[in-house]
Amino acid sequence: MHSAILLQGLTLMPAVNLETVAIIGGGVAAVSFACALRAGGFNGSIIAVSDEPELAYDRPPLSKTFMSEGGDAVRLDTSRATNVEWLHGVAAISIDGRQRRVHLADGRSLPYSALVLATGAKPRPLAALANVELPSFTLRTLGDARGIRARLVAGARMVVIGGGIIGLELASTASRMGVSVSVVEALPRLMNRCAGDVLASFVAAQHAQNGVELWLGKQVIGCSLQGVLLNDGTTVPADFVVVGIGVSANDGLARSAEIACDDGIFVDRYGRTTCPQVYAVGDVTRQRNPVSGHFERIETWTNAQNQAMAVARCLLDPTAAPYDEIPYYWSDQYDQRIQVLGIPQGDEELVRGNAGNNAFIVFHLLRDRLVGATCINQPKAVAPLRRLIASGKTPDRKKMIDIDLDIRKLADDDQQ
Repeated sequence: MHSAILLQGLTLMPAVNLETVAIIGGGVAAVSFACALRAGGFNGSIIAVSDEPELAYDRPPLSKTFMSEGGDAVRLDTSRATNVEWLHGVAAISIDGRQRRVHLADGRSLPYSALVLATGAKPRPLAALANVELPSFTLRTLGDARGIRARLVAGARMVVIGGGIIGLELASTASRMGVSVSVVEALPRLMNRCAGDVLASFVAAQHAQNGVELWLGKQVIGCSLQGVLLNDGTTVPADFVVVGIGVSANDGLARSAEIACDDGIFVDRYGRTTCPQVYAVGDVTRQRNPVSGHFERIETWTNAQNQAMAVARCLLDPTAAPYDEIPYYWSDQYDQRIQVLGIPQGDEELVRGNAGNNAFIVFHLLRDRLVGATCINQPKAVAPLRRLIASGKTPDRKKMIDIDLDIRKLADDDQQ
């Protein structure tokens, strides 16, 4: 497999004679990489190419504060990436790995000594919504967010198709703005890929308490001007629809250059691809999860930022520590701060505290090994739990659920 190819002989980052670094992408991974290069003392040329016409912006606020407040608070700070040439609204169409050049849609050809692919991901389409007149959106870009926000008025009826994080955050924001919200999920529970049963049930209860109508275990088979048609014959009334059924890696540019991909570009801990001097960071990558040991797509803001920074440091210093962070994501829904570390699912869940009081921790175990933790309104627990999961050790079950035992002591004692 391609993953095995990547690991053969790749134990130390070789020195690279850097003169010109080209970055394809304009999101948090691209910006973080450019900033880290400059912070590390790189004085050569940096050129970043993005097919979006927008200046660099952050995606997490698009489903939350941008919907309710608008404004330019979503813009990413590029001030630390000094003397970077940002090319917006132009696509990269091919990579010539032998000549080390990137060809752009406008006819330009950019030379590079190192190329970084930060092309992100794209929303998966829903075939049942093809060729219908009911307005439908995905939520990935700032343009998408503007289109949805314009329709979030009191009394409007919105159907979110997909019970993942982005759709649920949007549902939370919209319901508080007086929008009538329905969520349709094909599987029996919410957040199927990114949460355990306890968190899924908790989130479902929060939405139900706030007036969101949940249609679980239902498939969308069609759409009309009256609403969304489900496989049980129900029509869910809607003025517009937002589809959030996941994303796929934007790896077409890499695949056309015969770089190893499988819904994501295979990279090692240094961000290296199977093409010399070509690196990849962020949502587009398929990287080794340090907890599971498997090559996975880790679609989180934190991974995009921190992986990009680590790869930049390694590019400048072959002895720098490679990227090996525990996966982490957060979600704000209503007044709940959800923070998830490691693998959020296993074959056993232990709850520390009362899941009914909106402040608790769930430990996720797989074959008796602690692989993840979910924190609900427990921000101080995140850092010690990250250390604990990274240690690979599993505390005694009684200690994990003992609310009288400080969570920091639980983690620190297990390091000894």
